[in-house]
Parts: sequence; C-alpha cells; structure tokens
Amino acid sequence: MKLTTKCRYGVRAVLEIAKNYDNRPTTRKEIAENQNIPESFLENILLELKRAGLVLSVRGAKGGFLLNRTPNSISMLDIVLILQTSIVPVECVLNPMKCAKVAKCKTRPIWKKMHEAQENVLQSYSVKSLLENKEIDQDCLLI
Repeated sequence: MKLTTKCRYGVRAVLEIAKNYDNRPTTRKEIAENQNIPESFLENILLELKRAGLVLSVRGAKGGFLLNRTPNSISMLDIVLILQTSIVPVECVLNPMKCAKVAKCKTRPIWKKMHEAQENVLQSYSVKSLLENKEIDQDCLLI
C-alpha cells in the first residue's frame, strides 16, 4: 500500500489538532505552518475529516478545529480509511467476484494476509499513542 500525500498530511493534521485536545481549537493556519502543509490543500483535507465526523470546526476569533473523539479512541486506521480510497493491495481481497481466477489463485492468500497485517498495524496505533511514543522519530511527525 502506498499512502497518498493527502492521507499523510491528514494524519499530521489530526496529530496537530490532538496536541491541543484539552486546551483549545487549533487553527488551519497553525496546522499548515507547524506541519508544513499548503493551506489550500489542508482546507480540503479538514473538510473531509469534518464530513466524516472525526473533527469539528469552531467559528470565531478563537475558532479552529477540535477532535470529535478522544485521541485515544482514534486509530491510524480510522484516519487512513477516511482519506485513502482503499488499503487493499488488490481488489479481489474484498471482492472475490472481481477476478475469474480467484478459486485457483495461488497469490490471493498472500494479498489477504498483507491486507490484514496493514489493518492490524494501523489499528494498533492511536493518535494518543503516536503523540506519546518515544520510539517513533518525532521529526518524522513534524511535531
């Protein structure tokens, strides 16, 4: 699976918002500057996250974005599935009817395991665990 730029930026935006979870809304400008994301691109990402119910927007002078759930209850998988069309390596993993050879396919079990492994890894990291994880290179998260 290759993550899209939109997905990677979206994860970073959610992490930036989560840093202020108990304090205040995080502005789009603040997210863009701290995470080095173009504001025009970020606007569309935040709109998708809002439509999916992951973030809320607050209007006004002290407005910005808030998480709609606790950082501990949001997994990386949640974010990726909102911003990425799919994480399946081949279509037949989820829809066996897409391939006439599925019954005799020698590689499909590998693709299924690959998909399961990706889901398990993404599900195993919450936003909170990423912010607290000292093993992860924090420069990679730009936080």
